[in-house]
Amino acid sequence: MKILAFDNFKPGVTLDDLRPYLRDEVSNVWRLWKAGIVRENYARADVRGVIIVFELDGVEEARRYTDDFPLSKAGLLEWHFIAFDAPLPLESLFDPTVDIATPWDRTAA
Repeated sequence: MKILAFDNFKPGVTLDDLRPYLRDEVSNVWRLWKAGIVRENYARADVRGVIIVFELDGVEEARRYTDDFPLSKAGLLEWHFIAFDAPLPLESLFDPTVDIATPWDRTAA
């Protein structure tokens, strides 16, 4: 399941408040990216903050990771989460004669 997590800085937080934590924050996300837990990471274009796309079993697992981020531990961020998956069993839209049996990747040897 994909979990979209986005943060907001708590009121009054400045760049000077963030600076002592940024190196550890970035390296923490990079470590999770290399582990396949973080799939995408973006800077928000509308406000200061980030968007992280996790590949996890659910929101509570994503929350455990964001709670462990240095900026979260310092009390500087609020996190919001959206879980998403395929919109519906897509095969229900197929003609019953369409082959959707395993192996799904017919190009694999």
